[in-house]
Amino acid sequence: MGSLLNRLLVMLNDSDHGTTNFHIAMTLLSSFYDLCTMSIDDVAKLCMVSKSTISKFIRGIGYEDYAEFKAAAPFRENKFGFDLNYNQNIAEFIEREGMERYIEILSTDICHTQETVDMAKIDELVSDLIHYRKVASFGLLFSEIGAIDLQMKLAYNGKFIMTNLSDIKQEDYISQSDEDTLIIIYSNSGSYMQRYQLSEFHEPKDFSRIRAKIVLITANQKMEHHPGVDLCISFGHVSKVQTHSVVYPLVNDMIVNRYRERTRGKKQAE
Repeated sequence: MGSLLNRLLVMLNDSDHGTTNFHIAMTLLSSFYDLCTMSIDDVAKLCMVSKSTISKFIRGIGYEDYAEFKAAAPFRENKFGFDLNYNQNIAEFIEREGMERYIEILSTDICHTQETVDMAKIDELVSDLIHYRKVASFGLLFSEIGAIDLQMKLAYNGKFIMTNLSDIKQEDYISQSDEDTLIIIYSNSGSYMQRYQLSEFHEPKDFSRIRAKIVLITANQKMEHHPGVDLCISFGHVSKVQTHSVVYPLVNDMIVNRYRERTRGKKQAE
């Protein structure tokens, strides 16, 4: 998924129904595959708004001008050369092998996660969750599932953390964080720490100046040695099928279970 498609979906989800931003986002999504051939006049007419309104909307979703917006519009499967995207890796696998085989792989990966996740690292993260007052969880695309899932499960247990769906807001929060902040990042490949995943140019990221404590939850065990990672909690896949969207909630259950064990007695005493 490219940056434009992702950002339009985020704007659609974050905007109130009936607002101009909601209308423009929905209209652009409905004509998404034609945007790469349209001028700003065409887009303004399509959305039934002025060109200045389109320019303001474009800046609001992170593009400097219409030229940059249009350059992000062409959508190609596996646009960024990453062959583990949903359609190629999961949808086509199910079409070839069948749903029963896919569920079998999910079951095996779930058991593998239970066996391989280092519970000592889970406990370290729980200690951090208890210690830090400012906590955020982030991920992009399917890894957003992990970030949102953790936020909700912790909220049920009295720990409130924040997240953002927007890649722009995530980067802003991380760059402005201080040493009193804990940031939990979900990235199956670990690429979130290495490059801007939604960029066509694969610009590298530099976490060397980030003052927050960074915890990475990933299937890439090599990220243990990444200089920007303070704590790496890893799990593995037994096949090339990427099951992380299912595995993340299981890892979160491990985290929350330990959190409940550590904090329940304290809350009862209070």
